[in-house]
Amino acid sequence: MTAPLVLALFGQPVSHSRSAQIHTAFARQTGMEVDYRVVETAPGELPDALSALRRDGGVGANLTVPLKQDGYRLCDSLDEPARMAGAVNTLLWQGTGWKGFNTDGAGLAGDLERLGLDPGGRMVLILGAGGAAAGILGPLLDKSPAGVLIANRSADKARSLARASGSGLVEGGPLDTPDDREPFDLIIQATSLGHQGAGARLKPGWLHSRTVVYDLNYGPAHQSFATECARHNLSCHDGLGMLVGQAAASFKIWTGTRPRVEPVIRLLRDQ
Repeated sequence: MTAPLVLALFGQPVSHSRSAQIHTAFARQTGMEVDYRVVETAPGELPDALSALRRDGGVGANLTVPLKQDGYRLCDSLDEPARMAGAVNTLLWQGTGWKGFNTDGAGLAGDLERLGLDPGGRMVLILGAGGAAAGILGPLLDKSPAGVLIANRSADKARSLARASGSGLVEGGPLDTPDDREPFDLIIQATSLGHQGAGARLKPGWLHSRTVVYDLNYGPAHQSFATECARHNLSCHDGLGMLVGQAAASFKIWTGTRPRVEPVIRLLRDQ
């Protein structure tokens, strides 16, 4: 019998994570076996956590908040999306060190396509300028939006991310950016506020009757922002489809096989 593939998720908090369930479903779908562990890991603990994973024969890992930049700094090599984002969410052991990948953008792009939401020619607002926002920016720009504003509590961080994109379509500003500008067609909530039971606030001037909202969070972390959207009579897509999509990309990195996402999204929605 072939030994299971040893994998792990590191981050804080991770008690809510559905990643183990997702990868177990992928393994069942593809006839593989995985041992996917979920490990609460605080900032500064990632090197020791990875060493422990390697001692158990681990070959891959996912990283979530607040470790995506920490993982970036630990990698011997990076794929281009990770290099552009300055953050990794997937690690693969390559014999002498870790290679880092960022599959967040691919996960979002795939889920927007699944939902029939095309950013092409649209004005886009991204709330937040951390690793999640950095990870989705490049693939979002590949869809040719009309413009992107990154709004963050630290306006300097938002402007820095905008400059790093190398695109004249992207600008950065404060989270309380004035609402007297052109409304946005697509708003993407990319802050981690939901994990603290808080939620980003929406300004009426950002919105029009066809504004679509997408929250990268899912589950309990999505609820605060979902309430905020309801206050403005907006429906809000959560990030469960993105989670499954980026996990599918990670699974392919580890195994060479791309699983189907739709059956797993349905499985999670039905529970």
